Amino acid sequence: MDELDIPTRETKPSPAPTIIGDTKADDTPAVVTTVDTTTVGRDKHLYQLDLVRLITFGAVILDHVVMGAANPANAVAGGVELTVRYSRYGFFFLTGFVLGYQYRNRELKPIEFWRRRFKLIGIPYVTWTIFYWIYSRYRGGGFDALKDTVNSADHIVLSLKSLAYDLVTGNAWYHLYFLFVSMQIYLVFPLVLIILKKTWGYHRYLLAVSFAAHMALLYFMVRPQTGFIQEGPQGVIWRHLLITILPYQFFVLAGIVAALHFEKAHAFTVRWRKFIFSGGLIVLAATLVYFAHKVDVGEEMFRATNVFMPHNAFAYVATIAMLYGLGSMWRERRRPGSRADTFLRTAADRSFGIYLAHALALNELQPTINSHRADPTWLVALIGYLATVALTVFIVEVLRRSPISLMTTGRNMVSWKVQTPVRSIVVGVVAIALGVILRSGFGLLAGDLISITGALLIASAALVFWRQRSLVESSEPVESARV
Repeated sequence: MDELDIPTRETKPSPAPTIIGDTKADDTPAVVTTVDTTTVGRDKHLYQLDLVRLITFGAVILDHVVMGAANPANAVAGGVELTVRYSRYGFFFLTGFVLGYQYRNRELKPIEFWRRRFKLIGIPYVTWTIFYWIYSRYRGGGFDALKDTVNSADHIVLSLKSLAYDLVTGNAWYHLYFLFVSMQIYLVFPLVLIILKKTWGYHRYLLAVSFAAHMALLYFMVRPQTGFIQEGPQGVIWRHLLITILPYQFFVLAGIVAALHFEKAHAFTVRWRKFIFSGGLIVLAATLVYFAHKVDVGEEMFRATNVFMPHNAFAYVATIAMLYGLGSMWRERRRPGSRADTFLRTAADRSFGIYLAHALALNELQPTINSHRADPTWLVALIGYLATVALTVFIVEVLRRSPISLMTTGRNMVSWKVQTPVRSIVVGVVAIALGVILRSGFGLLAGDLISITGALLIASAALVFWRQRSLVESSEPVESARV
């Protein structure tokens, strides 16, 4: 989810850094490389990740749409779900890669790092947790259900406990676990970076141990456990294992290590790209064949498509490798300033907000999707996917232009100086009218969300118009004095 800082200078490839001791007041080890310090600046933006990020976000939305559009026993839909569920691990690989790339040649001060990272992800996490907590109760019982949460002292206490539980587990909605795990990654990253720099030359062995631990954990996760593992504090952790860093640690570590060895890893990908594609497709095909076999012999679809089944891990590693290969091809062929380049950069900027808001859009569209279950699954899924993406993008574009942008998307509001409030007001009016028509004329629940989003856009545009007008008026006396 993180964005790379745009560079001012290009960083030269560097060999293994050497830790020379705790020379800083904050005990952050100094790192010395053989790179000429006059050429070391911030690393360049990784354009290949823009494509990887876009495909991965598209995959997670597709997974959720197909789950809601297809019969649970539909094997073809299950195969699609199994394939796109690499996105769960892909997110964490990207997170590790971006962090490792940013700090491979930069000093990391833990307190400053945590303050910045937790602000960018923590504020949206709290905001959306509270929103989805309220939203789930409203959709479950309307305003009466919301009144019941505060109509007595006992209910208030119970509601606060429920909200607190969701805040410490990421359980307010099904996709918020990612933010909760990401904060765990940020918490341990400074220590992981120190360890990796002190063990330079042994990273392949660390990755091997990490992968072995990953496979062992998956083996036990998909099998019933009793006794010690279910008792005491360890039992609490085991029952909430999905929202901890443990099932994802290999992909996080792989991303960090790949970034620390970026030049070699990227060159390897480019050189062996054809073999990565062909080998990856073979692994993916074999995984789907085995999936079809397990379904054919009677295994439940939920288990056959389980993202934590050990034998599926190989396909997810292969998919991530292939996507990076595609991203490297895009990097080589991109034309700065082209429509495709602008689109991918904008998509990368909006990606975090899209992830957070897509579940809301899909949930509003779900009743309509459910009403078409008798239609061909592929058609329902396709239309549902396009509608979900369109509605989500509209929501995020409005949020980015509103004063609540930082708390909902993790990014500052699009500068009011470059916004066009009149056009925004027109779009907002059209959105409200469309929402009313869809809700009143066709009974589509999503109409309410469209209208509310349009109203937010109008309110934000009015504020922008007032600020722009104030700026013009404040500059007029200055111009008059000059005359």
